[in-house]
Amino acid sequence: MKRLLALWVLLAVALAQGLSLWQAVEVPGGVCADGSPYRFYVSPGDPRKVVIDFQGGGACWDAATCGPESRTYRKQVDIQELGLAQGIYNRISVANPFYGWTHVFIPYCTGDLHVGQATVDYGGFKVHHQGARNVRAVLEYVFRNHTNPERVFITGCSAGAYGAVFWADKVLSTYKNAQIAVCGDAGVGVRTEGFPGFARWNPRLPELPGLSPNPEVQEIYLALAKAYPKAVIAQYTTVLDGTQIFFYALMKGEASPSEATAREWAMKAQEAVLRPAQAENYTFYLAPGGQHCILPRPELYTLKVGEVSFLDWLRAMAEGKTPPRVRP
Repeated sequence: MKRLLALWVLLAVALAQGLSLWQAVEVPGGVCADGSPYRFYVSPGDPRKVVIDFQGGGACWDAATCGPESRTYRKQVDIQELGLAQGIYNRISVANPFYGWTHVFIPYCTGDLHVGQATVDYGGFKVHHQGARNVRAVLEYVFRNHTNPERVFITGCSAGAYGAVFWADKVLSTYKNAQIAVCGDAGVGVRTEGFPGFARWNPRLPELPGLSPNPEVQEIYLALAKAYPKAVIAQYTTVLDGTQIFFYALMKGEASPSEATAREWAMKAQEAVLRPAQAENYTFYLAPGGQHCILPRPELYTLKVGEVSFLDWLRAMAEGKTPPRVRP
């Protein structure tokens, strides 16, 4: 018992030390799914180098997935991963490709992939899908405080990967002279035909030439790469990502994924990752296994596929280069 208590104390101290590197910024009018206030976090660094980082945390789109007891999405601001200080959140490690950069962390608590512009009544309870309102406030802060950065890295894990790719056009069109890389981490956009989420959320869509009214994520990656040829556009995923498969199964009405659904997702995911490769400034890193996300994890520093380590791949983007395409 004493040993367990000591471990909890050590964890609490580590969390407190990690969170001490981050400053909260309140957002007047910002709102989470349950109506609670919204805020975001900044870890100060070189003002000429900025990470814009969208938090992950599931999604919801109907009475079952959005219910008060549902665990498929965050209902309030929760920033535990910052305190754990792993992956790109290890702000004191010189091995971190973004060591010394300013890091802006955009919490996710609206269940709408950071793009919603609606408050929806799901039959007795309301969910504030107002991710777009919150993100606009964060980006206004970034643009106001970093008027002429040299390098910008736009990213996010899981649902945050969608936030990154759906809002990258806004950053790219604002910072025309900066070296910019966009990297979605474990959010390839496989969805069922007729998936109702975007219709519920009334999303803010990217302003890019040639996009369809309800664009697939792979379509957005390709449109970004074509519209901004000097930027690096990239994504990472494992080939059997368990969390992405879980949400795809939920879209199909499965409480847990069947083997057929897992195989179906894997095939569609590889198609989604490979399709934008017709653009020279687009790249990807496909890894074996089923782990979800890499940027918040210590594996960021150890993963290697073939001859290419993920750390070197990521560092190339931090330096404004397009890294090689990697697959198992």
